[in-house]
Amino acid sequence: MNVLVAIHHRVVAWTIPATHVEQLRARFPHVTFLHSLSRDSDLTLAPDADIVFALGMGKEAVARAVRLRWLHGSAHAVGHFPLGDLAAREITVTNSRGVQSTPIAEHVMGCLLALARRLPRALRDQDQRVWLPDQMTGAASPWLVAGKTLGVIGLGTLGQAIATRAKAFGMRVIGMRRNPGRNDPAGVDEVVGRSGLDRILTAADVLVLAAPWTSGTDRILDAAALARMKPGAVVINVARGQLVDEAALAEALASGKLGGAVLDVFTTEPLPPDSPLWSMPNVIVTPHTSGFRTDHFDAVIDLFSENLRRYERGDTLLNVVDVEAGY
Repeated sequence: MNVLVAIHHRVVAWTIPATHVEQLRARFPHVTFLHSLSRDSDLTLAPDADIVFALGMGKEAVARAVRLRWLHGSAHAVGHFPLGDLAAREITVTNSRGVQSTPIAEHVMGCLLALARRLPRALRDQDQRVWLPDQMTGAASPWLVAGKTLGVIGLGTLGQAIATRAKAFGMRVIGMRRNPGRNDPAGVDEVVGRSGLDRILTAADVLVLAAPWTSGTDRILDAAALARMKPGAVVINVARGQLVDEAALAEALASGKLGGAVLDVFTTEPLPPDSPLWSMPNVIVTPHTSGFRTDHFDAVIDLFSENLRRYERGDTLLNVVDVEAGY
C-alpha cells in the first residue's frame, strides 16, 4: 500500500517536517510513504498512491491518482481539494478537524482580552517609553468581557472550543450553525440556524467567524450585516477572509460603528501593504497564524495514524467530510 504525503506550503509552519514522515515510516514499516515536496512532484507520484495525506491537491493530480480510495487532509479546511471530482469517484475524504481548535480558541480569547484591556495602545506607549494612564479613561477605558454577549458563526469543533472559553470568562454565548437542533453544545446559551443570523448580529457585543467558506457563508458579513450590529461591537475572523466584505468592514471600523476587530485571515493573503486595516489602532492583524502550535504536526500525524490503522482494519474513519457541504 502506498501513501502519498503531500503536505507542502509556502509557509514553513504548514509544511510537514521530514522527521515526521520518517515517524510514519517507523510506525507503519509495511506501508510505502511517498513524500512529495512540490506540485510537480504531486503529479509525478499521484499515479502510485492508494492513499493521499495532503494539505491540498489540484484537479490534475487527483485525476492522475487512479488508485486513490481515501484522502486525508492535514488541516481542517478542505477547500484546496477538488471535492466534486472526489465525490464523483466515491473517494472517502477525511480531515484534521480539532487539531487547531485549541490554539485558535486561545488566540481568539487572547486577542479579545488585548482589545478589552487596551493592550495595543499600552504596547505603543511602551515602545515610545511614555507613561499615559490618563489617556485610558472615559471612552478609551478598558472594558470587561464578563457580561458581554459573544456570537459565534459556526459551531464545529472550533466554535465550541471558543464558546467554552468565552463562557469561562463570564460571557453569554449565542451560536449559529446549519443544524441548530442537533445537540446542545457545552458553553452555548442559545443556538440558532441560518435564519437566526439577524438575532446574532443584533445581540453580539463580540462576533466571531468560525465557519468554513462555502456558498452559504460567502460574505456573510457584508455591509448590510455590519449595519445591523451593535455600535461598538468587535468582529473576530479566524475562519476565511471570504466570509467578510473587507471594504465594508474597514469603513465600519473607520467610522466608529465598530469598536474593533481581530483579523487573522483575509481575502488576499498576504494582506496588501496598502490595506487600511494595517494601521487602524483598534484592529489586531495577525498573518494567518492563529492555528500555530509547537506540536502541530505531532497531533496531525497522530490523527492520521489512528485513521490509517482504522482503514487497514476496515473500521469507520474519524472526521469524514461531507463533500456536498464542503466540510
